[in-house]
Amino acid sequence: MKLTVARTEGLKLPAGKTDHIVFDDDIPGFGLRLRTGGGRWIFQYMIGERQRRMTFGNFSTLDAANARKQAEMLHAAVKLGRDPVAEKNESRARSGETFEACMRLYLGRRRGDPKLRPASYGEIERHLVRNLKTLHGLSIDKVDRRAIALELGRLTKDGPIQANRTRASLVKFLSWCAGEGFIDANPATFTNKNPEVARERVLANAELRKLWQALPEGDYGDIVRLLMLTGQREREIGDLRWEEIDLDRSTITLPPARTKNRRWHVVPLSAPALAILKARQRNPERNLVFGIGQGRRGFSGWSRAKTRLDVAVAIEPWTIQDIRRTVSIGINDIGILPHVVEAVINHVSSSKGGVAGVYNKSTYEAEKATALARWAEHLTAVVEGRATNVTPLRRA
Repeated sequence: MKLTVARTEGLKLPAGKTDHIVFDDDIPGFGLRLRTGGGRWIFQYMIGERQRRMTFGNFSTLDAANARKQAEMLHAAVKLGRDPVAEKNESRARSGETFEACMRLYLGRRRGDPKLRPASYGEIERHLVRNLKTLHGLSIDKVDRRAIALELGRLTKDGPIQANRTRASLVKFLSWCAGEGFIDANPATFTNKNPEVARERVLANAELRKLWQALPEGDYGDIVRLLMLTGQREREIGDLRWEEIDLDRSTITLPPARTKNRRWHVVPLSAPALAILKARQRNPERNLVFGIGQGRRGFSGWSRAKTRLDVAVAIEPWTIQDIRRTVSIGINDIGILPHVVEAVINHVSSSKGGVAGVYNKSTYEAEKATALARWAEHLTAVVEGRATNVTPLRRA
């Protein structure tokens, strides 16, 4: 019989049966399964030598006309070589594969990577967890290039560089998803990247003096002063640990896990830098020099503290990273040889890179100590507003 509204309204289970199927005469495999608890529409078909059967609606809520339309689509799909049951099972399995679920799995893998510095992991986590929060509820295979481009565009309004960094973290995450089989291709690869111009901002002596004098007491003030005195990266000082400091030898020793180039790095402490660390009160329950709480990260209030400092000091816009560039150029200006300056800021280039690096294993510890001591003398004079007694060293 043809399963129409008129012909199905009076259908009942035959006497003595608890399960009975009535098939449609026109659409192969389309039927109505009558059971004691009610009826359900079914569709069955062959895949090779295997028979498949699926239900797709209740008789009480889906009328025969609409059921026929769905059955016709299922029949057409089978003729095209598709397997509706397998597709339904896959869709059900993928319903839990959201952006957030895959991201949590990815972050768990990255968190345990010994080659990834804690600061780098923190950046990846911030990019994916906070910056891309609006994508979390989407199925991972539904996160397309347009959705990504819209989010990156939103982030670009607040900061093009931050949008670029978020994009980089997303590209790596989605490449991992493709490798795990969650998606077939990486939709972030062909999204646009904001142009970047290399920063050249160098703080003048007058600006260094204003900043130093305006720095507040406490973590942020101590960190920025140490950055001015040592030229190290912000996280290398912000996440400083007591075990990395030797007050007797006047050094900070950063392990490979905490340096960008994955090399041990010794930072000699000038007298002013040593005084800052000696004045710090150590919390016996916390190995980190800066920050609060029981977390594994050090100082975390960078943005708020920088905003308050900018209000207090009226100078041209600057960033924390500009301090490192300023120190590097400043040490050069007082006559320190370039390869020693590179050793001070732990930068690998011509003098330690490639073949030269194979044979040149010197860490220039004595030269670094001299360079930072002379820089501290120069900076102290600048801060105090007096003429510096540091004369540039003559270079051979």
